[in-house]
Amino acid sequence: MPGIVLVMLALRHGIEVIYHANWADEQALDGLEAARDRIFVGPALGITYNLSQAEGRWGVTLERAEAFERELEVSVETVARLRQRGVRVLPGGDYGFPFTPHGTYARDLWLFVKILGFSPMDTLIAATRLGGELMGKPGELGVVTTGALADLLVVDGDPLANIEVLQDRDALRMIMKDGALHKAPAAR
Repeated sequence: MPGIVLVMLALRHGIEVIYHANWADEQALDGLEAARDRIFVGPALGITYNLSQAEGRWGVTLERAEAFERELEVSVETVARLRQRGVRVLPGGDYGFPFTPHGTYARDLWLFVKILGFSPMDTLIAATRLGGELMGKPGELGVVTTGALADLLVVDGDPLANIEVLQDRDALRMIMKDGALHKAPAAR
């Protein structure tokens, strides 16, 4: 399968972030595990999930939707195996398409919880702390601590109880980027 070959080529050439490694076989899983301290995997499930649920939208036939459903099943199995092997798995994916429009990125967090079986806490850690590690800024990005960059989001709700709250733009009460308010809390 060409995707497996691409995973192995990416590993051989020092690529640090590998997206769509969803069809990884044992050899690819072994390679990803061996490189787990330097690589990250992004399953990029948004497209696969949305197209598996297309029901005729976007020109996706029933047969094609069923193929995406099978891909989703394989992806869930592969991500579970990656996690068992200690590979760092991150949310994120392909956006800017009719079936994954810009501004719907928080849906990936829901997919991690509802489809991949991550806990809400593990999902938030993957999106924040591991994201900071990916950017080469561990302890500076994706953490709330003295000396870290102040990128904060305050929501009206508890994402640990309901990860979907992060998709509700009205629930986003305050957004801070680099210590400066991007969206100030509403006056009460």
